Amino acid sequence: MRLLMLGPPGSGKGTHGVRLAEEYGIVHISSGDVLRKAIADDTPLGRKLAGYVARGDLVPDDVLFELLIPIMEQAVTETGGFIADGFPRTLKQAERAYREIGIDRHLKLDAVVSLDVPDDVLVRRMLDRAQQQGRADDTVEVIQHRLAVYCAETYPLIDYFRQRGVLVPVDGNQPPDEVYAHIKDALGQRVTK
Repeated sequence: MRLLMLGPPGSGKGTHGVRLAEEYGIVHISSGDVLRKAIADDTPLGRKLAGYVARGDLVPDDVLFELLIPIMEQAVTETGGFIADGFPRTLKQAERAYREIGIDRHLKLDAVVSLDVPDDVLVRRMLDRAQQQGRADDTVEVIQHRLAVYCAETYPLIDYFRQRGVLVPVDGNQPPDEVYAHIKDALGQRVTK
């Protein structure tokens, strides 16, 4: 199974992605975690990435593809699938991923789970997460910027994936167990293990 978790920052992509990956025995690939690891490794690429992340800007496409494609290929080889969280984030990335990952590497997505959560709830969630996890990139200013970037750059993906027939919309403004149950129910109607 190959899935994408789509939603604004703080919508629960990571939480539900990890849980689904464990249940289906596949790999959860968080683009944010991959980027934070590269930054923590303090390589030249990591230092360059740190600037984008600190501002809440999107990382250039070529860098993301270079980092993520090998991880996706390895996940499919080792477990038969993956759950991508936070990639692709723009229409241009989605179109490129469809060609370079879906067609060229035969790794088309089975479904795209789209989590919808109001902005005020997202801000509160991300501020809480910043305190709990010590994430310096989750300040009010950066959160507001990240939400604006999501609205401008990522939100159009909902229509793109709807037109491709793989979109699974889910109300993410519910208790986590209810959201997860809705995701599982929707996926059960679309894909099999």
